[in-house]
Order: sequence, then structure tokens, then C-alpha cells
Amino acid sequence: MKYSLILFFLFLFIHGYPKEPSKTIGIYPDKVITCCYIGNGVQWSAYPHADSPDSEWGDLMTPKKWKMIFDRLDYMQPKLVRVMDQANWRYLKGFDAQGEPILDFNSPEVKTLEKLLDYCQKNKITVLFGEWGCPSQIKNSEPSGHFKGANDPKWTNIIVKYLDFLINTKGYSCLKYYNLVNEPNGYWASTEGNWEEWSEGIKMLNKALIKAGLANKISIAGPDAVAAYDNAASKYTGIQWVEESARQLNQDLGIYEIHAYTDYDLVRSGNFAKFYGGIANLAKKVDKQIIFGEIGFDKMTDENQKRVKTDKYASEDSQMSVYDFSYGIDMADAAIQIMNSGYSGAAAWDLDDAMHTLGDKGDKSKLKRWGFWNSLGTEICNKPADENIRPWFYSWSLLCRYFPNGINIIKSDSIAIEGVRMVAGVKEKAFTIALVNNGSLNQKLQLKLDGFLISKRYKKFIYSNNVRPVNGSGFPVPQETGSLHLSGEELSVDVPAKSFILYTTFNF
Repeated sequence: MKYSLILFFLFLFIHGYPKEPSKTIGIYPDKVITCCYIGNGVQWSAYPHADSPDSEWGDLMTPKKWKMIFDRLDYMQPKLVRVMDQANWRYLKGFDAQGEPILDFNSPEVKTLEKLLDYCQKNKITVLFGEWGCPSQIKNSEPSGHFKGANDPKWTNIIVKYLDFLINTKGYSCLKYYNLVNEPNGYWASTEGNWEEWSEGIKMLNKALIKAGLANKISIAGPDAVAAYDNAASKYTGIQWVEESARQLNQDLGIYEIHAYTDYDLVRSGNFAKFYGGIANLAKKVDKQIIFGEIGFDKMTDENQKRVKTDKYASEDSQMSVYDFSYGIDMADAAIQIMNSGYSGAAAWDLDDAMHTLGDKGDKSKLKRWGFWNSLGTEICNKPADENIRPWFYSWSLLCRYFPNGINIIKSDSIAIEGVRMVAGVKEKAFTIALVNNGSLNQKLQLKLDGFLISKRYKKFIYSNNVRPVNGSGFPVPQETGSLHLSGEELSVDVPAKSFILYTTFNF
């Protein structure tokens, strides 16, 4: 008996753990889940601590830094970028003796923002623009006036003036949607979860956009709520913020949008799609698109907060797993479930550690570590290696690049294998198929593209702990290229444990 056990474990050591039986998975291009997908992307802020000579850190975002960021985004090709700002960081310079806002749309801070928007405009990126909340104070000064909240006509007025400047004067047609207050259902928001204040502000803003002739160029996104969070001080639960937006504000909203900082187990079990699929249906019922304006994983786990304490530059609002290979698997898993659940896009939080500090007070020892890199790793942390691309860029950039704007997300057979998910998209006879295996066993699938007559060149990318080919710049390169000749035949795909695989016939 002992000898038999030794032979059994020797077999496992040599051959690996057994695979699930191969299963044929049908993919159906004529069965569309989401038409005209906007795309995946990132949250990108205009470096409020380093955007001008008068900022807390000085004008650290040099042309060289911007070029590094642009080069990396050129590979990623994000299709959706959420740009949240604050009036008093950019254009609101104080109040006059009558308590009226003093605006400067030609400030150095606005010029920095324009670098970001120039990139988005040039690359035809859909921008979800907005302000974190009602301005409560002016940088480097004490205001003689103030705003009472999200439903203050004075705030609405300056927002519309700013949008008119950016869209009509500067020509930023990339600005498609506007957020009024970040996560308004939260206790941390300027609204503190006050539905009446926020909803009245939304109605006021929409009327003002219509009056200014801007409503046909930019529409409002909402509710921007953390859907899985219930604020005891709020009239509604997180999900009800979406429900009530659809019931009370549908005529004022151009697109629905939510946030999630989810549990790992919810994603790895596949139950993320079940929970958020129900929320997507709320938007579908009123014939509107819905997107994730922020997606990431829970930062408050014991393990993560222990890691935060070992980094003298990290704040408690950090996700230290961005340094780990595994985060690229988990984020890919979440994205695939989002795409299969009827959403039209997802923006990862966030691009760069150099963008934000805890409370945005500029404390260099309180960075929000969530990014694909830290552009100011040398200047702030005396650590040039912190500027390097982190592992999760690999999978997320592929999900941005090869699911282009306008692609149709199509149906496929569900995969009854623990931890394995797949999404497919088609545009103009080119397609992308992405798979993730978040389980512990290697798997083998047979993919059948029903109704396809294919003779195309393809690229296959793999992101695994040991295999993830890159070029000299650290960008993903195909593990394999070749020709697909499929006409009712099946494509055999090996999906190792804890890996992400992407096939595409798009030629960019």
C-alpha cells in the first residue's frame, strides 16, 4: 500500500495534477450579449500634486514623464478613460467680494489636464469626466464664498461654463459623459449619501446642459454608486441607488455607471457575474448602457493592510496586490465576468500611483498604491524600479487593446469547470477570445466557432506565472502566431492553472 502511494505521488510530480476532461464550448457570433461595446480602460487623473510650479510637489510631471506614460498607453490602447478632477484643483481660484466664483480656464493646472485630454482626443478614447465632489475649499487660500452642495446653482453654473470651454472652445469631443460627485451614496462623498441633494443636482445639471446647447455633446453618467455598499445614513441601499436612478432620473442620465471593490472569493467563484448581472439588467430594462467607472479588489483585508505597513510610502488606501502576478489573473477574471454580464465597459482603478495621496493632501508617505506603475518613483520614493510596469498591466492591456470600440460581445456556452471563464467578441469578421483559469488545475477546451468560415492570421497571448513574453519595452508579445482555417472545426486550447489566454485575429 505504501509503495502504491509513493508511485501515485511520483506520477503527480512528473505529470502534474489531472485535467478535467476536454469539453467543447460553442461560440455564437449571431447571439449578441452587448452590441457596440465601448471598451475597457483606466482611471487617469491629471496629477494634482505635481501639475504646476505651485502644486504640493512642484511641476514634477516633465515631458519625459508624460512620454513614458503615453508610450505605455499607446500599447494598452484604452477605449474608456475616467477623468475625475476638482474645480479648486484646476479652474476655481477663489470668490470675489460678492461671493461669486473666480474662474481661470487658462491656469497651469488646466494646461496640464489638457495634455491628458489631448491624448484622449487624438486616440478617440471615450472620456467619462467629472468632479470628485462639491468644492469645499480653494487650494492655498480661504474662500470668501462657498457652495452649499451638489444642488447649488452656482456649482452647476461653473461646471457648465467649464464644459463649454473644454468642448466648444478647445474642441474636446472625446468628453462624452459627466459624473456629478464621486460615489454619492458613500459616507465619504461630499453628499454623504444624501439622495435628495444628489438627484436634485443631476436634474439641475441636465437642464443647464440643455440650455447651454451641450446636451447633444455630453450626457450625465450615474449614479456612480458603490452598488455593493449600503450606507445606513442614506435613504437607499447601493443597489437601490441604481434602481431609483432608473425610476426617477432615466430622462436625465445618458448612461448608467457603478463602482465595485469586490471580494476575491466572489470573483473566483464566478458569483460576481450573478450579482452584477442583475444590476446590468436594471439599465437594460430602460434601454441604456451601463459601465464600471471603477473596478478593483477589496483593500481592507488583513493581509493587504499588513503589507501596507511594510511600505513607508503607501497609505491604507492602497492595493498592494498590484505588485503580484495574481492580481492580473483576478482583474482579468472580473473583466470577463463584467463583459459577459451585459456591461459596455470597465475602467480599472487606477493607472498610476503618482496621481493621488490619502485625502489628496499631498503627503508623499501616503500614496494611493493602485497603479500599473509609479511615474514619480524616483522623485518621491527614491526608487526608480517603482516606475517599472507591474505584472497586471499584461492582462489588462490585452483586454483593452483587443476588445476595440464597437465590438459585439457574443454568447458562448457556459463552462462548467471551476475557475474557468471565457468571453468572445466580434467586429467586422475579426474576433477576440479571452479565457482565464483561476483554478488550481490545468484545463483543456475545444472551442467551436459556430457559423464562422475562418481563414485568418491569429495571435495567441499567454499570461501565467512562468510564461508571459514581452518585448524590450515590457509590452506583451504573442506566444504564438499562425493561421486559423476553421469551418465547423474545433480549436483545441490548453489553459494552465492560474493563467490568462487571449486569441485575436485583429491585426494591430
